[in-house]
Amino acid sequence: MILNRVPAKGRRCTKRRTHSKTSISLWTRFSLDREDTVSTPGTIDRDEIGTFALTCLVGVAGLGLPFLVAFARVLAVGLRTKADGATGVVVVFGKRLVEDRPDRDYRARLETAARVAAVSSRRILILGGRTGGARITEAEAGEQMLRELPGDYELRIALEQTSHDTLTNLRNARELMAQSESREPLTLVSNRYHLARVGQMATSLGLRYRLCAAEDVATALRPSSLHRWLIEGFYVAWFATGKTWARLTRNRRMVARVT
Repeated sequence: MILNRVPAKGRRCTKRRTHSKTSISLWTRFSLDREDTVSTPGTIDRDEIGTFALTCLVGVAGLGLPFLVAFARVLAVGLRTKADGATGVVVVFGKRLVEDRPDRDYRARLETAARVAAVSSRRILILGGRTGGARITEAEAGEQMLRELPGDYELRIALEQTSHDTLTNLRNARELMAQSESREPLTLVSNRYHLARVGQMATSLGLRYRLCAAEDVATALRPSSLHRWLIEGFYVAWFATGKTWARLTRNRRMVARVT
């Protein structure tokens, strides 16, 4: 499947839309046929339960040091990443919707993606399936918001609408980009608290990328976001522990999920 070509007959596609000052061309809507690449929202499998417990055990045994190191990494990556510039396709990570609309953090991701993509005429790939009680996918809601943005944007957008977590977001993006003509590093756009995990997983999957922060540092450090930084620290530790365990136990199935 080539990104900038018309989808094959029988696949869902949309015509070019025009909205006042913003014109959006949808090059494709991506769907996967392989069941093992699509996660079910809100479910945790036995591998995740096992590695979660192991992560907690390691953290307690290490007197919290593993979590402190992971949290420091989240802060370091989040605070030093710039919020401008783009190479390759601009990839936006979806986020759980509020009444079928992007929340503040998701809007920041989309607005930044539109800005950096417009500067150098880059394409945008929005990731995210339907989560929670939403009636539409995170990717579709993101497209709708981009269509409503003020300004003279000429954006080319693709939607990936089957993934429900960051790892599956990236796995599906990797599969989609493998079928495209673009060989430039991807620009991965997300909130600062999320960037360390995004980079950790993208590196594990062998992606070429650069990170782009969705907001300025002052906004990212607002008190209401503190819990997100802390949670991301745990997620980073969890992923590292799970990957290490998979390699030590030579669990090919687990290794295949994270590489």
